[in-house]
Amino acid sequence: MKKILHVVGGMDRGGAEAYIMNTLRNIDHKKYKFGILTFMAPREGDKYFFEDELKELGVELIRIPDNRFRRPLKFIDDVAKVLTDGKYDVIHSHIDFMSSLTLTAARKAGVKKRIAHSHNTNNSKIKSKKMRAVASVLRRKLNREVTDRLACGVDAGKFLYGAKKDFTVIHNGIDLQKFRYNSNIRHTMREKFDIDEDAIVLLNVGRFEAQKNQEHLINIFADYVRKNKTAKLVIIGEGSLKQNIEDKIASERLKKSVILLPAQSDMERFYAMADIFVLPSLFEGVPTVGIEAQASGMKCLFSDKVPAETRLLDSTKFLSLEENWTSEIVPVKKRGDAIKNPAVQEYDIQSTVKTLEKVYDK
Repeated sequence: MKKILHVVGGMDRGGAEAYIMNTLRNIDHKKYKFGILTFMAPREGDKYFFEDELKELGVELIRIPDNRFRRPLKFIDDVAKVLTDGKYDVIHSHIDFMSSLTLTAARKAGVKKRIAHSHNTNNSKIKSKKMRAVASVLRRKLNREVTDRLACGVDAGKFLYGAKKDFTVIHNGIDLQKFRYNSNIRHTMREKFDIDEDAIVLLNVGRFEAQKNQEHLINIFADYVRKNKTAKLVIIGEGSLKQNIEDKIASERLKKSVILLPAQSDMERFYAMADIFVLPSLFEGVPTVGIEAQASGMKCLFSDKVPAETRLLDSTKFLSLEENWTSEIVPVKKRGDAIKNPAVQEYDIQSTVKTLEKVYDK
């Protein structure tokens, strides 16, 4: 049995975290033994969103202090100790340029298979000339330490490793059957939230952080709801900017039209309830929530900062942040069975897990 250590900031809801969980739910645990190393505090309370489920799956969760920036050598030593004490065979690191530190630790610990995995096409912290220079140094170091380069998409791979490096794209696989559209669930969910059957419902899923650009989403919805009084906007997520968004909703007098919810474990029910999925992000990898929404047959409106490869259905559209989004808020006439679409089928979790197993076993 191979022992594999995933390294990620935390295990609350997010793109990389969703990928890890979907993989762990579907991979052969008789063949692999997993641990997860984190260094960031949970967003809510003392537990991560996925902590209980990880325990049920038999996955060990290990937390170390976040010394990446203040004491990077100590951070490397801490990671190396976890790898050595746990006798891990593989490290699978999901922390962008900081994977250069975890992979260095893995080499020092004698771990021969060192995997980096890119989940983004940009990083909000890399804005200044100084930070771009630091990122360049970390990229070179990462490429020296890594044995296997993975990415959720082509743009994400080029961002982390550079345009001239080889990498393997592994789609953010999902359980397609779980997200198949169900009209009965739609009716039940609308009753639960007291939403009229004919009302247009917009849905956004993501952390309340600058990257997700939810303040702009409120502007879009405020414009739309002026002419569509019964419309609703549902935003599901947590994060440091939640209070800012609540203040924005209040200032636009939208409290009765916007529903804010914490992270949910039954997202398929919300995709069924809503009509339009809206993601005006400033940057993304290949967002898992965008794949889930399309698997449910929803019309999706993405900012043009979302990679073009995210588009699986003809109804999905990309818009610049300067465009008028309200004219595109028109649901598809019939949701249909989107999981039969060949492009959607490429994100079947069973297929993506097999691709990852080949990397682990190589």
